[in-house]
Amino acid sequence: MTYGLTVLYLALLRVQHLVKILAQSQIFLDGLLVTILVVMTQGSESPFVFGYVLVVLAASITLYRSGALLAARSPSSCSVVSCSRSSSVLLVHCRSSPRRGWVKCCSRTLDRAAGSSPSLSSRAPSPRSCARPDESSRRKSRTSSSSASSTRRSCGPSPAGVLSVDDIGCIRFGNDAAMQILKISESELVGSRLEDVVPAMAPAWSRFRDARFREPAVSRFETDYARRGGDTIRIGFSVAPLAFLSELSALIVFQDVTDIVRLKDAVARSERLASVGQFAAGLAHEVRNPLASMCASIDVLRAALAPPEHLTRLMDNITREAERLNGLITDFLALARPREIALQRTDLALMVDEVLNLFENDGAGADLRLVRDLSPGVHAEVDPDLMKQVVWNLIRNSAEAMRGRPGTLVVEVHGGDGGPTIRVEDDGPGVDPALLQKIFDPFYTTKDRGSGLGLAITNSIVEAHGATMLFESEVGVGTAVTIRFGLSQVPVRRSSPPTAVEAIARSTGSLPPTGGEAPWAAF
Repeated sequence: MTYGLTVLYLALLRVQHLVKILAQSQIFLDGLLVTILVVMTQGSESPFVFGYVLVVLAASITLYRSGALLAARSPSSCSVVSCSRSSSVLLVHCRSSPRRGWVKCCSRTLDRAAGSSPSLSSRAPSPRSCARPDESSRRKSRTSSSSASSTRRSCGPSPAGVLSVDDIGCIRFGNDAAMQILKISESELVGSRLEDVVPAMAPAWSRFRDARFREPAVSRFETDYARRGGDTIRIGFSVAPLAFLSELSALIVFQDVTDIVRLKDAVARSERLASVGQFAAGLAHEVRNPLASMCASIDVLRAALAPPEHLTRLMDNITREAERLNGLITDFLALARPREIALQRTDLALMVDEVLNLFENDGAGADLRLVRDLSPGVHAEVDPDLMKQVVWNLIRNSAEAMRGRPGTLVVEVHGGDGGPTIRVEDDGPGVDPALLQKIFDPFYTTKDRGSGLGLAITNSIVEAHGATMLFESEVGVGTAVTIRFGLSQVPVRRSSPPTAVEAIARSTGSLPPTGGEAPWAAF
């Protein structure tokens, strides 16, 4: 057959006006032959893909520019396009780049067919799209629906957000996870500049682009991102090159790591508390025995000597400071000594109302306006004594924060789909954001005579109930603490000092009994 076709071509070449038609037919048939070989031998992975380069070279030599154009539109190009699923982008490159040479264009086509990502190629607009919204809109309107659906199938199910950014910082593509994490629509994301959407990512991307991606692609960054609605999340992301010849594109993969960061902080805090707890067991015995002897000696001296008034005041000071130190040790032991939680189905509104009545009678909130918003019939499985300690500590902290000036203290109890909640809110001076990470640390306090154990113990009680405590504060506005009980609480019991492993469920233990006093009097 081959010899027969050769003889036929020789005969037809004698006809002058058929020469060009024969050359075009030869290009078409060569491309068809290569396409058949490629399809029969693993498609885009076939070694015969290189034959397309020979077809384009032969066409360029025979018919010059028109021949190269014909080769690019022959079945060979169609096969490459079918392998890469990005036909519109490849043909646009070949049509819009005549000055770069058709050989270079064909090489780019082959490179993209063999190794490009269909998800990113299918939605890659011109670098001018960020600067010219009208042109971007027209280009988007020409993007085929099948290409868009292919992109979504490839990146949609991924839990990580994926952004494709071109060399001028324009976002070419964002998957569904990216839009969910950033809480932004597709129309606002695609075609916008990276520095406008996620400003904190722009410096890392710029550094990699300026270094032409010579830095390791595995480099990871973390940044805060303020979403619509006011909530701020922690984002971990990495930047990798997505380059085709002279173009520089970037692939940014990111995830919401807020919960992971919180867990790391909880583990670190629990390990610090574990060290404190182990130290506390030996400290109590070594300190309380001398304190008891000292107080007993003072009582004997007071009874035997009948000292004058100025000496009596000094003895009272010694006794008072000894009692304060004993109370500090009691709180200290609360972070290490186990206590069985006696859970009861409790009406939270009645429980909180009881504590508020005691607070009003105590006189600590004489200058405050107390607002109660207690929804009746909200129940939870709690230890009433321990939870009263928690509420008492929170309202006392709020009252002390507003001491010396009028203020409003709002205490709420509500139910809902997310579970019962107790919320204590004040309009005090607030807490500096830099200090929020330390408020649950033992011995950290901003009070003149505070022990720094109140909130640490409060948090340990809440976590021992399987609940969570959210601390929100803004300087000059006030502070709000929300305790949320899950719909299915799992209380945490322990019989030894906490460890880092246990900290995943909670960061500390619970309080010991406090004798015959009201349970919250220890605060």
